[in-house]
Amino acid sequence: MPVCVSASHIAFSSVRTEVQYQMLGHAAGLAAVLALRDGRPVRSVDVAHLQRLLRDAGQILSV
Repeated sequence: MPVCVSASHIAFSSVRTEVQYQMLGHAAGLAAVLALRDGRPVRSVDVAHLQRLLRDAGQILSV
């Protein structure tokens, strides 16, 4: 699956599998929904709120 992702050469080796693509898609989609709902650009979405929603959905954001 070709994607455009911003990652360092070190991080890219762990971001190149389907599961990570799905997680990135989930986060991007949720950010888009929040932006549309609030009538704001995606870059102004409240990151803490987005992270809380992702955690509530079962995503692991840090180890």
